[in-house]
Amino acid sequence: MHLVIGAGEFLGDHVAHALAADVPVQSLNADADDESLNQALIGIDVVHLCAETWPPGHKLRYHQSVPPLYQRLLEAARRARVRRIVHVSTADVFGPDHSARVTEKTRPHPVHAYERLKLFEEQWLLKAAQDLEVVTLRPARVFGAGEDWILPRLLPTAVKGRLWLPGGGRSLQTFISAADVGRACLAAADRGRPGHSYLVAGFDGTWREFIGIAARLVGVEPEISSMPYDLVYLKALGQEALARRGAVVWPGIYAVDVLAKPRYYDDSHSRRELTWSPSVGSFEQEMPHMATYVAGLADRPAARVTPSAAESGLPDDAPTAPRDDLEAPETAPIEWPE
Repeated sequence: MHLVIGAGEFLGDHVAHALAADVPVQSLNADADDESLNQALIGIDVVHLCAETWPPGHKLRYHQSVPPLYQRLLEAARRARVRRIVHVSTADVFGPDHSARVTEKTRPHPVHAYERLKLFEEQWLLKAAQDLEVVTLRPARVFGAGEDWILPRLLPTAVKGRLWLPGGGRSLQTFISAADVGRACLAAADRGRPGHSYLVAGFDGTWREFIGIAARLVGVEPEISSMPYDLVYLKALGQEALARRGAVVWPGIYAVDVLAKPRYYDDSHSRRELTWSPSVGSFEQEMPHMATYVAGLADRPAARVTPSAAESGLPDDAPTAPRDDLEAPETAPIEWPE
C-alpha cells in the first residue's frame, strides 16, 4: 500500500493518479492533523512526499528550518513501520548557472532561496530518517493540468495580446509531465537505492514552444517578443525588495531565471538504475489532457512579465507589470484521461 502526501495539490494529485494505475494508493493532505496522519499510515509500505512546502512564487528567505510536516511524518512513519519514503524534490537544487547539460554527477549549486530551501530539505531528511529508507527524486520542470505558478500567468497574456519574455523564451529547458513524475515515484519505490537521489526528466523544449502550442489549442496564434534579461531581472529585484516576506511576487527573480536561463538535464543514469522512462515525449502529446485546463486559463486576466515602457525604452504598447497582480488565479479542475 502506498500513501501520497500532497492531496489537493497539483503534483500530489497527479502522482496519486499515476500510482493508482499499478498499486493500491491512498492520499492525504499536507496539513492533516496528527490523528489523521497516524491513521493514514496504518498498513502503508511506501510514502510519497509530494507536498509543496515552499511556494516558488512567493518571496522567500533561506533559513535552516525544517517543515513541521517532515518531523511529524518521520515520527509517525517509524511507529507505523513504514519501509520507505520517496521524497519528491526538484532539479532546481542544481541552480540556474550551467552552460552544459546537468547530470547525476553535477554538484548541486542552488542560488535562489527556493532552491536552497529544497536542498536543505533533502539533506535534513536523509540525515534524520536513520532507520527509514529515503529515496529522493529531482524532477525537471514539471508541467500538466493544474500547474498554478507559471502557465496561469503567461498564457492569458499570450492569448489577449503580446507576451514579452526574457530572451524571447528561447532558452532550452527540460520538461517532465506531472504524470511521469508519478511513474518515476513508483520506480523509485521499487528499485531506488536508499540514500540516493535521482534526476528524472522527460524531453527538451522551450517556454516559447510551450506557450505557442497552448495558445493555438484555444485558437490563438500568439505574439511572443523578446526582452533583455537584465531589464526583467532588475525589475523583479526591485519588486521583491518592496514586497513583504511571504508575499506573491510576479515575476520574482527566481521566476525570471526559470524563464530565461537554460535548465536542461541528462537523467540517463536514473533511467538505467530505476529501469524507468517517461511516457510523455512532447508538449503536443500531453496537450489533449490539458485542454480543459488551458481553455480555463485563456479566459483569465493577463499578467505581465516585463518592465514598463518608460523604464525599458520599449514602444508605448509594451505591457507593464500590474502592482495588484499578487495572487495566482485559481486553476481549473483536472480532467483525468480515461
